[in-house]
Amino acid sequence: MADSNGEAPRGWLQRHIPTRETIDQYRLLRPFARQLRQQALWRLHRRSVPRAVALGLAVGVIIPVMHMIVAALLAIPLRANIAIAAATTLLINPLTIPPMYYAAYRIGSWELRHDAVVINPDAAARVSGELGRILFWVHEASGPIALGVLTLAAISALVGYVVTAVGWRLWLGSKWHVRREERRAARP
Repeated sequence: MADSNGEAPRGWLQRHIPTRETIDQYRLLRPFARQLRQQALWRLHRRSVPRAVALGLAVGVIIPVMHMIVAALLAIPLRANIAIAAATTLLINPLTIPPMYYAAYRIGSWELRHDAVVINPDAAARVSGELGRILFWVHEASGPIALGVLTLAAISALVGYVVTAVGWRLWLGSKWHVRREERRAARP
């Protein structure tokens, strides 16, 4: 499958993923150069890619801003692919955050066994000012949202890891199958 330029997605990806050699060009990365030169952090490998996808999804769900930097830094000790971890966080974006946080609130409320009416309307009415009311509602909903976000992060990381690992194994199996068929066809 090729893009509009006729280039395969893998070629585009390999061209745009930073290499170990480009790290020295960035002054801010020089203190981390020794750790960042580890080959497992940049290679697309059956272990590093599922780790990176799980890490990127978990960090993206938990931390709504600057999650690319956090995922890239956490990829180093976890020996996950840095570029994939940072790129996977982009699945959490301004379009997906509102429904994700609503789902987190609903999941957290269910886990905490909150009633349908979580907030006491009389207590909310006593708070004066529009900003005060908004802050009151946020405060009252923060427990269920926090628990729901952690639950969503764990579930998305687990699903991302499993799907990537199984997809990688199926892709590798199809490559081996094609190679076996080519060998059989080449025999006299």
